Amino acid sequence: MAASVVTGGLVFGTLAVIGGWWALNGGLYGCTAADAGLQDPMAAQIRALGTPQGAQPQGESYSGCDDDDAFAYVGREYAEPAHRADVVAYYRTAADQNGWLPAPPDPDDPAGRNDPGGERTGLCLIKRIDGATAHLGVSWAFDGGQGYTVEARASKSGNSWCP
Repeated sequence: MAASVVTGGLVFGTLAVIGGWWALNGGLYGCTAADAGLQDPMAAQIRALGTPQGAQPQGESYSGCDDDDAFAYVGREYAEPAHRADVVAYYRTAADQNGWLPAPPDPDDPAGRNDPGGERTGLCLIKRIDGATAHLGVSWAFDGGQGYTVEARASKSGNSWCP
């Protein structure tokens, strides 16, 4: 009887420790440590792309984890050069040279990445980074503001998609 109580206590204690570790590492909610670990490799990928002529960084780079959807993200905003088409062409070429591929079409978004006037508003590319599928987005806001954003997202525990 005493042996079964000790065994039961050991099993319960082990489960409590494992369960606590799991919960603290995103098991119940949020990003895991593995997700957060994708931020530095994604930042290096964005830096490797460079920027088109005339693009100026606006503020600092940003990064973090989206706890609701459990993905890590890294990005930066830039002042827009004269033509969006030039920005899209630049990033398409730079991304191709760095191993990024066009993302498959999104069946839930048949209009693609075009603004209401039909102008191309960005790119969505994918690449495997540290065992996770990363999504790279180059996008513009619809609010009439100037500039564009380059952002990468990836997750080892949840889903990610282009911004």
